[in-house]
Amino acid sequence: MAQQDEFDQLIGSKGLRIARFAFFRDVDVFLLILSNRRIISRPLSAYPSLVSATDIQLTNYTISDSGIHWPLLDVDLSLRGFLMEDAVMGLRAENSRLAA
Repeated sequence: MAQQDEFDQLIGSKGLRIARFAFFRDVDVFLLILSNRRIISRPLSAYPSLVSATDIQLTNYTISDSGIHWPLLDVDLSLRGFLMEDAVMGLRAENSRLAA
């Protein structure tokens, strides 16, 4: 069994998972609502496979413990990846604030 890092431990210990997915083309955003009520947002345009998909393709998804899968698009995005991105964005924002 591979050793878990802090992100894996956080996901496991808190029982985090994606509870729901929603997208809004008119404002170029999609939302992931987590089991702890936290909301993660990303620009839809940052994911070429998703932005070019039809609404039917986007609404046809499955959620697993590790992330979200669009079978009609053969696209998978992981919860771990979203949490890592948030951590990096938070560090960059903090560094910018400290440098100002």
